[in-house]
Amino acid sequence: MPLSGGNIAQATRIEISDGRNLVVKHMVPRRQAAHPTVGTLPKATLKDEAFMLARLRQTQAVPVPDVVHVEADLLILNFIDCDEAAMSVASQEALADAIAALHDHGAPRFGFDRPTPVGPVQRPNSWTEDWVAFLRDQRLMFFGHLAQQAGRLPEGCFSALERLCATLERWIPAHGTPSLIHGDLWIGNILFRHQRLAALIDPATYYADPEIELAFLPLFSGVGQTFFDRYREHRPIDPLFFSERQRLYQLEPLLAHAMFFGGGYGTRVQEIVRHYGG
Repeated sequence: MPLSGGNIAQATRIEISDGRNLVVKHMVPRRQAAHPTVGTLPKATLKDEAFMLARLRQTQAVPVPDVVHVEADLLILNFIDCDEAAMSVASQEALADAIAALHDHGAPRFGFDRPTPVGPVQRPNSWTEDWVAFLRDQRLMFFGHLAQQAGRLPEGCFSALERLCATLERWIPAHGTPSLIHGDLWIGNILFRHQRLAALIDPATYYADPEIELAFLPLFSGVGQTFFDRYREHRPIDPLFFSERQRLYQLEPLLAHAMFFGGGYGTRVQEIVRHYGG
C-alpha cells in the first residue's frame, strides 16, 4: 500500500509472512534531480534518516519507528499504526510532554555530527558556540541563496534578507543552551494513537536553540496555546519569544518551502523580512 508524504523517497506499507507490517522507503532519483546540490555537502540518503532516528531513540524522550534495515537508497521501518484525526487537547499535551523532554537533551555547541537533510537538500551543521552565526550562515542565508537561485523570492527580497541577517543580534541571543530538536515537526511527521503520541517520523535533527522548533510547530502542525501551556510546565518559554522572535524563526522553514514549492511562500518570507526592517 503506497503511503503519502516525503519528497526524497517513496514509501510503501507491506505485510510480511510473520504478520508484521513494515514501511519500505526507497529513493526516487527523478525527484532529487529537481533540487540543487550545495557546495561540497554530500547528497542526502536514507542512511541519514536512520542515523537521526537512532539519535532520537537514544534520548528515550520521543517514540520513533524501529529501523529494520538500511542502505543508502533503501530504508525499512516498522509500521506505526495511527489515527487520522485533528490534533486534540490531549494529543497536544502529549506532544508537549515529549518535545519538552527531547529539548532537555543538550550539547556544548550548536550543530550536529554531520549534515542533515530536509527532503533532498542537505543542510550544513558545522559546530559553533554562536547561535546567531549558526542561524545566519547555516540556515537563513543557506536557504536564502537556494530560494534566490531557484527564482522563488520576490524582487529585492534576498537583499533585504541579507540586511536582516546582518542585524540578527538585535532579536536573537548569541549564546544559549543548545537542545536536540526533531527539526521538521509538521502534522504529517507527528503520529498519534488514541490521543497519545505514537511516533515522530522523518526527522531533520540537530542541536539548536529550542525556540526554533517552538516557532515551527504552529506553522504546519496545528498546535495552539494548549501545547505551549503544557510545554511551559516542563521548560520555561521567554515571553520575548512570542512578541519578538517567533516570526523571525519561521523564516527558515518558509525559505525552504519557497525553494521547494514556490507559490506564496516567497511572499510570506518577504512579509517577515519587512516586519523586522530588512
